[in-house]
Amino acid sequence: MTDTPFALAPSSSSQLELRLLRRAVFVATYLPQVIDFVVRGAVGSEFTDPSDRQASQIHRHLVRYAASGQAGSQELARTMLDIRHAVDLVRHELYRASAVPGAGLDLVVSASRLLELAAAAGRDRVLPAQGGALVLAESGGRSTVYRPASAVEARDVRMAARTAKEGAIRLHERVVHALSPHVRMADWSREEGFGVAVDVARDGVSVQWWPAALPETRAMWEQGGIRELCKTLLSASFTTTETINHDIDVAEKCFAV
Repeated sequence: MTDTPFALAPSSSSQLELRLLRRAVFVATYLPQVIDFVVRGAVGSEFTDPSDRQASQIHRHLVRYAASGQAGSQELARTMLDIRHAVDLVRHELYRASAVPGAGLDLVVSASRLLELAAAAGRDRVLPAQGGALVLAESGGRSTVYRPASAVEARDVRMAARTAKEGAIRLHERVVHALSPHVRMADWSREEGFGVAVDVARDGVSVQWWPAALPETRAMWEQGGIRELCKTLLSASFTTTETINHDIDVAEKCFAV
């Protein structure tokens, strides 16, 4: 299954760059807290999506921090430039990936996924090519070329993604219905609304603890038996797998005919 197509709107570039920045992995582990602090200052909460105006304001504050010479500022500046480079290059909805040299890799990749890959790779390894294509250089002299997909292919993928998304939403509703009578569900509207969250991610559904960053509540999920209770409640009707982050991925259970 391919990723859900992502349409890049020019007016949303500040929001997009901020979203990619908040997903970035930093050597300086305190930088996500710095970013959250700036977001709270502009929006009032790190859990609220900023408007484009607020995202632009957040970007200006982070640029000043990146230029300040404070701890982690160089890494923040480098990451922000890598993200801007990726956003400037990824201009199409879907791409087809192929390995160079070699064969066998021929995947359709959404703009959102390619943005994540390009931002993580950095400016030195992401190069523009003819016709709107991108080249991601890898170790050992190998590269992956991402060429824009055709309009027909993009339409077919959109239709498949829409069908998968609708199925995931129905699955989400059934999972919430199965869990909510038995466990504390997350309440996003409350400051202390921690609990079990059911999330639709691309074409799948995951069950996780929110907010995962608070150890005193996370322990309820990991050691307090809530995760195991959720798996038990879901196992009769769904297939569940546990990820490396101790979240639960939920899928429809398939039965042999």
